[in-house]
Amino acid sequence: MMHFEATSDQFDKIIPDGLNQLHDAGPGAKVDIIFVHGLRGNPQDTWAACDADGDRVYWPKELLPATIPESRIFSFGYPTEFATFYPVIKADAVTHTNIDDNSTALLVKLGNRRRETSTTNRPIIFVAHSLGGLVVANGLASQSGSNEQRQEVISSTCGTIFLGTPFKGSDKAAWAGLAEKIFGMLSDSNDQIIKDLDTKSTKLQQISSDFHLLLQQRYESKELNPIQVACFFETKSTVFKRKKDLGLIVTRQSAAIAGYQPMPIHRDHRAMCRFTDAQDTGYVDITDTMKLMLENWGQNDASNQHGNISISLGNVKQGDNVLNYGIVTGHVVATVRNANNLSVSHTFNSIGHGTSASEAAVRAWTEKQSSIGL
Repeated sequence: MMHFEATSDQFDKIIPDGLNQLHDAGPGAKVDIIFVHGLRGNPQDTWAACDADGDRVYWPKELLPATIPESRIFSFGYPTEFATFYPVIKADAVTHTNIDDNSTALLVKLGNRRRETSTTNRPIIFVAHSLGGLVVANGLASQSGSNEQRQEVISSTCGTIFLGTPFKGSDKAAWAGLAEKIFGMLSDSNDQIIKDLDTKSTKLQQISSDFHLLLQQRYESKELNPIQVACFFETKSTVFKRKKDLGLIVTRQSAAIAGYQPMPIHRDHRAMCRFTDAQDTGYVDITDTMKLMLENWGQNDASNQHGNISISLGNVKQGDNVLNYGIVTGHVVATVRNANNLSVSHTFNSIGHGTSASEAAVRAWTEKQSSIGL
């Protein structure tokens, strides 16, 4: 197996807060790859594991440079107290950084480094584990406190790879359940804060919504390339301290973003981002995704450039039985600039014979003259 050998003090050199450069191909680098850990993770341990011989493998530094040599690789660290994601601590408690602070630090520090090295136009791929994906999504989608460095990073973002990131949506009870599982990995006992989570997760819900809107806007843009997205989910239960089975921390459904098919990694939540060999299936799937994103970057989408109509269904609610009765309650979003959104409701056999629901939607789109936008 070909890999870049780690020095004995490699892990000691990695700072817990900020950008750590792990590899740089120099002027020949064609992509910046940034790793972002999640709750209670750090820029080294989250991505490291011991192989069969007991040797620790830090794959972003030891394996990835051989797989994608024309790259510059960073690992980003930031404070990850529980209250960073679930701010249930009372006002008189110790002050914590919040998710907005960490998202801003990620984009600004990366933007500054790219300016210092005259690489502001280089495409960027983010790889994020668990709630770290929300730090990335929040940074890309939020418009608050925007500056030039931040906008340069957003514009150059080629792709985002989410490993077990909970894009759950607006279900507060589901967010609370997720928090209870995550907290179960951090403590042997239930804390009082779990009882308050159902009313404190509004920020996390908003991130999912804002990021999805950003993806739509970038897909429609004629000036900027779309942001490519890959979502991975765990398939094995997480067992805490070999005795407490927490089940799936982030389920397939929770890990999915509307319109994007999630892919499995056959590990538990903690192990899904740790690889010791370049032949590991999860490693191959993730790095192949990176390569595909780079191949796609900069290529003009013919249907977008020529204004062809593309319509996708989002947030469609169906019953237990899926029947071909036409359009079921949903929201149809056109994916070209200046398109119309169609709000549709239950229609059962109300469309003429020989006309499919999709054909009717397209016909309505073409006949509608005024745009109600996104």
